[in-house]
Amino acid sequence: MYLLSILLLMLLCIGYSIVISNGNIFYYLDPASLLLVLLFVLPILLSAGLLKDFNNAFRLSVSLKKTCARVELLRAVESVNLAIKALWASGIFHSTFGIIHTLAKTEGELLAPTASVALITLLYAAFFVIMLLPLRSRLLVRLHELPEHPEKSDTEDP
Repeated sequence: MYLLSILLLMLLCIGYSIVISNGNIFYYLDPASLLLVLLFVLPILLSAGLLKDFNNAFRLSVSLKKTCARVELLRAVESVNLAIKALWASGIFHSTFGIIHTLAKTEGELLAPTASVALITLLYAAFFVIMLLPLRSRLLVRLHELPEHPEKSDTEDP
């Protein structure tokens, strides 16, 4: 159900963009900006040692089995939180850098198209954050549903 809702959100965003831009979705496509956002976030997750936990977050959020370790859920939530913060930082950094470059180097009629391309990284960052928010919420709900103290098994010594 989670993946279906994400797909529906993406289709609604694309449809809205087509309506707003009078049928030209290419205003919103810039592979270089998308690459900049991803190349900023992945090394941050890797350097924090949370890239594996970020991958596990997707598995844990859609998994139907109820048993998992509390520490595994905590690390998954932390990795998603870090990814959200890194996405916002990446979008703001690259958009600000692009606007500064645009204002310093561009003249006259090329100013508006160049500035709009500079803002696309912020749009991509916001889109990825919107996709990660339900994931974080599902993980937090699952974390809160775990019992405070796991039951002791019969094989443990008293």
